[in-house]
Amino acid sequence: MDIVSSQAEIKKLMRFFEHPKAGTWQRVELDIKRNRMGWGTLYLKDGNGKPLANQEIKVKQLTHDFKFGCNAFKLKDFECQEKNDAYEMYFKRVFNEAVVPFLWDTLEPVENQPRFGADSPRVERRPPVDVMLDWCEENQIAPKGHWLFCDNFAPAWLSKDSREVMHRLEKRIALLGERYGTRIRKWDVLNETFTYHPRHNPGINDASVPADYAYMVFKMAEKYFPVSNEFIYNDGEFISFGAFAHDSSPMFLFADRLLRRGVKLDGLGMQFHMYGNSPEVHSAPENRNYFDPVHLLNVMDQLGKLNMPLHISEISLTTYPDLPRELAEEVQAQLLYNLYRVWFSQRNCASIVYWNMCDKTAFGSESRFDACLIDADFKEKPSYRMLDRLVNKEWHTETTIVTNADGEAEWNGFYGEYLLDIAGCHHKVAMTPRSENEYTLVL
Repeated sequence: MDIVSSQAEIKKLMRFFEHPKAGTWQRVELDIKRNRMGWGTLYLKDGNGKPLANQEIKVKQLTHDFKFGCNAFKLKDFECQEKNDAYEMYFKRVFNEAVVPFLWDTLEPVENQPRFGADSPRVERRPPVDVMLDWCEENQIAPKGHWLFCDNFAPAWLSKDSREVMHRLEKRIALLGERYGTRIRKWDVLNETFTYHPRHNPGINDASVPADYAYMVFKMAEKYFPVSNEFIYNDGEFISFGAFAHDSSPMFLFADRLLRRGVKLDGLGMQFHMYGNSPEVHSAPENRNYFDPVHLLNVMDQLGKLNMPLHISEISLTTYPDLPRELAEEVQAQLLYNLYRVWFSQRNCASIVYWNMCDKTAFGSESRFDACLIDADFKEKPSYRMLDRLVNKEWHTETTIVTNADGEAEWNGFYGEYLLDIAGCHHKVAMTPRSENEYTLVL
């Protein structure tokens, strides 16, 4: 594709971001302030209870309450230690949530021999669970379990009798609940019921399931996991964003039906894998809504009527192979910037998860699209730098406040943990949308 054609296709792809419906970006910026920021109040007193006036307080945000995640499928999985170290460094800089793989075929390739421990046989993109959890806990990164059950990726030894499948699945869920129910609080309980139905994807080993298996799987999770765990239904980009028909949208109807049947459904995972060789693919009429902020917000507003968290659960933004490489990387970064702002602003959105961090490490043929943030030589792409800018600069609060005559001071900032520096004395406080965020400190 020549440069003139490239520029024309990019312009067509970006048209809704650059010229959206009037008021769209104003809504996004306002909602970021309204939904992702709060007010904190400090009261400073001396040992006798007297207010301390004119005290300067340096306020620095340490962490985000909002979850910015990525799958950690390549953690400690490279043959070169230098790459392993770089992977961890890049991960920790921008992500506070890690997706941990529990895909049945690779977690238990041999029946009754699950790959939990560090001494487990190596499987590409599937680090042992215990190794990943130890690393998450050491680095204060929240783990997310992916998944308890999916129609596909069934182990080869699994029976083709649906009753036997559900019996064996219950044993699996009971084991995972007992072993990890208190270490992992957030789970994709059911994955891609629509997207990867066996009839549509015969190439991925499928499981025989009864018609009502979705309800049954959630009920098994309720039985074997602590009530405090968050249970999510996760599905593909077409079901999440493409097949939108307001109250008649498949994702909305599916979730609503489960809720009406008394299922503990705590959130919806909405994938956003955008693979393609050129912008022309994604600017076509059947795909353009994925790149229209008004459409994306309408979809999430509709699902928000279910009053549960929404998770942008798997993001892949292509580095278009048909474009000059440098230009393709800049387009990827600009798409990330626009999409993350839209999602971060929406009231019900609780997390945004980029799917693969490093080029050439994706699933199967998906690697050819280089839809990652770090290139194959382990150098930052513009998309990684853009995410770093958003998470650690634009959506980050550092300020200085001074107490008034009553020893009171306030600040407005993004939700998260804060370090307060008062004359060299340090205190940590949390600012969340779930509390009053008022603190009394005695100096």
